[in-house]
Amino acid sequence: PAPRSQQTRRARRGAARRSAGDPPTSMSFAKELTQIVRQARKEEVERKRCAQKWQDHEAKLLAAAVEAFKSRCMRAAGEEKCETAISFEVLSREIPGFPTRKMSGSAHTVDSWGEFHPAWWFYAHRGTAVEWTPRAPVMFAELLESMMATFVERVHGLGFQECARIPGSWKVSASWQPTGGESSAKRARTEAAGA
Repeated sequence: PAPRSQQTRRARRGAARRSAGDPPTSMSFAKELTQIVRQARKEEVERKRCAQKWQDHEAKLLAAAVEAFKSRCMRAAGEEKCETAISFEVLSREIPGFPTRKMSGSAHTVDSWGEFHPAWWFYAHRGTAVEWTPRAPVMFAELLESMMATFVERVHGLGFQECARIPGSWKVSASWQPTGGESSAKRARTEAAGA
């Protein structure tokens, strides 16, 4: 997208110079404006393609995160637990191809996007109307947050008795009722109501 954006900026500068009283060239001002619009539309179409590439990749990352979540739940069930809380951020460290983080000052930023380009994420989550600024840092928390709602929705679809994000954290809690018994949360509520 960058080379075309430079072409658009040059065309706009040229149009501005001609509108300031420079001698006319072989192309009329109106035609030049039409070309600028056409070029801007082409750039936006390209940005939408980039956004779709990230959305496809993100779907694979989320599918892997759900599988990792299920694995952790299976482990908890094997320990005779009926509930667990699992951090999406911790799961992200185990997923091949998930962007990595680094400490920048007092915040974590995305360190590596793997084989993907940060502009793809930018266009998928911030829209295609504005051009991505090369080398602009992306906060790792913003990346996680952009995926969190979809992750929780997919995990919720697994049929848990209760499933929700723990406020102020990257954790998702899930509970399931053991066969032939009540969950510990329901049992605690029943005991508290009877006391």
